[in-house]
Amino acid sequence: MAVTIGSVALPELAKMHYRVVLQGRAVGGADIEHVKREFVRVTGLPAAVTDSYFNDRPQPIKRGLGRADAERIAATLRAIGAAASVEREVEERDDDGGEIQIAVHPLSVGPPSVIPGSAGAALAAAVVQRPRWVRGLRAQLPALVGVAVLAIGAVYLAPSVDEFVQTLIPARTPVVAALPRHAPAPPPPAAIPGRDATLLHGPWRCTDQRTGVATYWTYRDDGTVVFHGDALMEGPSPAAPAKDAPRAWRLADGNLVLTTEQGVVTSLPVEVLTLANLRYGDAGRGIAVDCRRP
Repeated sequence: MAVTIGSVALPELAKMHYRVVLQGRAVGGADIEHVKREFVRVTGLPAAVTDSYFNDRPQPIKRGLGRADAERIAATLRAIGAAASVEREVEERDDDGGEIQIAVHPLSVGPPSVIPGSAGAALAAAVVQRPRWVRGLRAQLPALVGVAVLAIGAVYLAPSVDEFVQTLIPARTPVVAALPRHAPAPPPPAAIPGRDATLLHGPWRCTDQRTGVATYWTYRDDGTVVFHGDALMEGPSPAAPAKDAPRAWRLADGNLVLTTEQGVVTSLPVEVLTLANLRYGDAGRGIAVDCRRP
């Protein structure tokens, strides 16, 4: 059966399909190994099958497609650097109604053409692949530019930042070394306020700190000392005191000066002298006496 267009009779077209033909090579001097890796990525085919397609021989990789689908696939292959073309497949019947013949009609002659709408992809595929280190540097370029900008900004702003930080730090008060002080002079002995000898006047119960023996004495205002023994009573003790017992007293420069009947003078430093307490002695000679009012 034939279709008449004007005065020309044409055979009836049963169906019209397209196929994608891979030319087995890269375009624009692209790195063939890189193109193979990209082909594996976009098609999902094994590496061994991919190698069989890139052998410098045209091979159809997809048949029975609509034109739009075929051209879309070809454009994708060109974008990764593979040479690809689209060819038309037409099913024609014999005049006597015999079997269907597949007639292939290339849409272009020579190298794969750039289809409408794919010019940008084809142009990108045709660009010569740069060395890997150049591509790596280009990928890292934004980060490198950012680091450089930060470094320049840090150098430029460092003085201002330092001034700002200094304003946040509280001012330090200078530490003034303490000047050495002279030890204050010791106050006059509190035990002898005013060196008032009248505080000694009257009776005392005095205890020898070495033996613990307590005796009674009366310091008279005429400078005499009366021994009473171990009990306070009026007048001198019934028992005669020892010959080395003091018979007179006086207060001189903080010392209690005692004089015996034989004229022996003993000077003992006074540690405490108040109206109710008297303590004197001489550590060198082992004398320590503590007296209190009876």
